[in-house]
Amino acid sequence: MKSAPLMKRLTALLTIARRSWGWLGLRWQLVVLNAVVIGATVATIVLLMDHIAEPSFMSIMHAAGQPVDPAAGQRAYDAAVSAEVYPTIAIGAAVAVLLNFLFVTLALRPLRAVRAAARSMASGAEPSPIESMRRDEIGDVAESVNELARSLKRLEDLRRQLTNDVAHELRTPLHNLLGLLEAMRDGVMPASPEHLDRAHLELGRLIALVEDLRALSDAQLARDRMDRRPLDLVRLVRDTMGSFATAMAGRRLSWTVESHGWSPVVTGDRVRLAQVVGNLVDNAIRHATPGTAITALVSSTGETTARVAVSDIGDTVPADALPYLFERFFRVDPSRARGSGGAGIGLAIARELVDAHGGTVGASSDGRGVTVWFELPVAAADEVLAVGAVGRRRQGRPRETAVRAG
Repeated sequence: MKSAPLMKRLTALLTIARRSWGWLGLRWQLVVLNAVVIGATVATIVLLMDHIAEPSFMSIMHAAGQPVDPAAGQRAYDAAVSAEVYPTIAIGAAVAVLLNFLFVTLALRPLRAVRAAARSMASGAEPSPIESMRRDEIGDVAESVNELARSLKRLEDLRRQLTNDVAHELRTPLHNLLGLLEAMRDGVMPASPEHLDRAHLELGRLIALVEDLRALSDAQLARDRMDRRPLDLVRLVRDTMGSFATAMAGRRLSWTVESHGWSPVVTGDRVRLAQVVGNLVDNAIRHATPGTAITALVSSTGETTARVAVSDIGDTVPADALPYLFERFFRVDPSRARGSGGAGIGLAIARELVDAHGGTVGASSDGRGVTVWFELPVAAADEVLAVGAVGRRRQGRPRETAVRAG
C-alpha cells in the first residue's frame, strides 16, 4: 500500500520531465543529451581511477624498488590526482560541452531556415530558397521544403492563370451579348430575328465554355470513378469516329481508321476513352482543310503499349507551341480559334483522362497538318482473351475502314 503513493509521485515527476523536455528546443535537447554522455564518461573515468589506477600506482612503485608506506602512498596519489587529473578532466568536460553546443548550433542552422520557410508558406508568402550544401538527412529535409515551395508556387501560378483565362474567355461573349442587348434596348438596332440569333449564339458560347469547364473538372476527378474493363481499342476508335460522320460531311472531310491487322485490347473506361478519341477528332475537324482526310492510326510502340494517332491536313502548329497544346485555354491562333469554336479545353480534358488511365499524350506537326496521339498500356493476356473472341467474330468488320463523308 505504501508503494502506491510512491508510484504516483514517480509518475507525476515523469510527466513533468516529459513536458519540460518538450519545451526545450532540439538544439538544447541534443546539448543536454551530449552533456549526459560526457558526464557519464567522466564518472566512469573517476571510478576506474579509484578502483584500478590506485592499485596499479602502488604496484609500479614496488616494482621500481622504492618501499612505499601505504598511507603515505595513498596521500601522494590523492594529492597528485586532485592537483592534476581532476582539473584536467573538468576542463576537458567543459570544453567538450562548449564544442558540442557550437557544433549542434551549426548542424541545426538549416532547420531554422526550414522553420522560417514553413512559417512563410503557412502565412501565404513566397519563401526564399533554403541554401544548404549538406548531403545528410537535414540537407534532404531542406531540399524537400524547397521542392514543396516550388510545387506550391506552380499551383498558385496555375490558379492565377486559370482565373485569368476564365475571365478572358467570359469577357468577350459577355461584352458582345451586353452590347447587343443595350443596342436593342436603346433602339439602335431592332430586335430582329437576326440580332436575336446573334445574342443566342453568344449565349451558346457561354454555355459551351461552362460545360467545357465542368468537363475538365470532371476529368480531373475521374481517376477514382472509372468503370475499367477490357476494350477493343480499334472498335472503340471506329465507333467514335463514326459518330462524327455528319460533322465531317458538313466540311467535306473523309475519315479512315487504320490498324494494319492489329487489334489491341486495353483496360479502361469505355465512355472516358471515347471522350478522349472524340476530343482528338473534334480538334482535327476544326482545323482540317475542307475536302481532305482525317486518319486515325492504331499502332504499337512497344510490346506493352498501344498508340492512337489522329492526323489531319490543314492548320499546322509551330514546334515551340507543341509542348503547350494540351494546356488549358491554349490556342495557337487565339484570334481565330474563338471564331472557329472551342475554348482550348478539349485537349486538356483528353490529357487528364489519359493520365487517369496510366497513359501519355503528345503531338507533332509535319508542315501538312497536325497529329495528336495518346498511348495506353496493353491489357494482360487473360483480359485479351476476355474480349478477343467477341471482337474477332464481328462479321463484316475489317481492321481497316475507309469512309467518304460528303
